[in-house]
Order: sequence, then structure tokens, then C-alpha cells
Amino acid sequence: MDLLFKRYASPFLLIDQMIVMNCFADFILETVHKDNDDALWQFYLNKVDGKTFNDFKEEVTIQNTEVTQEDLETTINYSVDLLQGFNPQ
Repeated sequence: MDLLFKRYASPFLLIDQMIVMNCFADFILETVHKDNDDALWQFYLNKVDGKTFNDFKEEVTIQNTEVTQEDLETTINYSVDLLQGFNPQ
């Protein structure tokens, strides 16, 4: 709620309308993305020299990569190996 109160004086009507329009989840995701951009902007203004904001943002933003079947199997096998040695007592 803090993110909404930071941007909107009274977000309750807006939240109700987003729920009625069935786009509440999209609204929340967009709000979180805007807050992340604001935090990156503040960091950029105070700590980064010699780069444009877009260059800096591309550097720090995690790029989505496709997970291969081999990566998935490796992760599952690693998880199973961890659980084999787990003894809760």
C-alpha cells in the first residue's frame, strides 16, 4: 500500500476500479515497475557518471533467458541431492 499512497493521494477508489475492470494484477505490476525505475533513477543521479540512464538501466536489468531442458534437469538433480542428506531431527 505504501507504493500506492506514495503515488496517489487516495488509492482506494482506484484499487476498487481496477478490481472491477479485472486489471488489478496488471496495475500492481505496473506500479512495482514504476517504483523500480524510480529507485534506479535515484541511484543513477547520485552514483553513476559517464553513462546514460538507458545504458545504466540495461546493465543492471536482468535479461530473461530461456531455460534449457539440460538446465532444468541439473537443477532438479541438485535439489534432490540436497534433500537426500536432509534430516529434520
